[in-house]
Amino acid sequence: MKYAQTLKKGTSCCFGGQLTSENLPLYKSADIDCVEISYPNVQALRESDALTKGLHKEYGIELWSIHLPFSRKLDISVTDDEARRFIIDTNIALIEEAARLGVKVAILHPSSEPITDEDRPERLRRSKNAIIELNSVCSKVGMKLAVENLPRTCLCNRYTEMIELLSGTGAGIVFDANHSLVDDNVEFLAALADSGIEIVSLHLSDYDGIDERHRLPGEGINDWKNLLAILERVNYSGPLMYEVPMKPKTCELPYTYDDLKENQKKLAAGEL
Repeated sequence: MKYAQTLKKGTSCCFGGQLTSENLPLYKSADIDCVEISYPNVQALRESDALTKGLHKEYGIELWSIHLPFSRKLDISVTDDEARRFIIDTNIALIEEAARLGVKVAILHPSSEPITDEDRPERLRRSKNAIIELNSVCSKVGMKLAVENLPRTCLCNRYTEMIELLSGTGAGIVFDANHSLVDDNVEFLAALADSGIEIVSLHLSDYDGIDERHRLPGEGINDWKNLLAILERVNYSGPLMYEVPMKPKTCELPYTYDDLKENQKKLAAGEL
């Protein structure tokens, strides 16, 4: 059995929508072991019937991670102190509620964009302080905080910056295989692996290297064999977590649950 075949298969709920009694059987039919959920605030999370009633447990689907909200208005690096405090407090409430539901990992964007070169040092400082605070909350409730590499002018668009930002924070990494637009993806992941910072989770999808596309693995330029080899070298034990919507913008037809199942099977078997 290959290394990747020992890992759990997961998907962000951006594929088939947030968990409901209607789509839980569909996720299960695709052999999904765990999911990543995402809610804009704690009230929306509490109003999720499938989660509050624990319906996912009936299908053996684990709540692996929650993607904390992100946008230009929900950016932990903003320079407006009042707005930044609201954003951090929103994330804290979501982390605490997610922990109560048994979620293992909180996924965090270190910033939004655009960020100018002039503003970058201050935005990095503010992001780092917020990461330290949120990591402390995660530790208290038994969760891990994982910060994501991002594209374009966002923070963590280069591996050197990401390693510097996360060093000393206690937070781990979620590696997004769709976001490297400056550094080569294999080089990016290898540098993160060699940094000693824990790779906690993944966002797997494919792209063209020009912009993020969130296509199924094998429909882009990613070198999946080398990426998986790096993960094996550092004994990554999280899931093969896909972040692929059912219909990416560049797809003419939507993917099916069968497409998702077959693609994950091929990736794990080393056939992509």
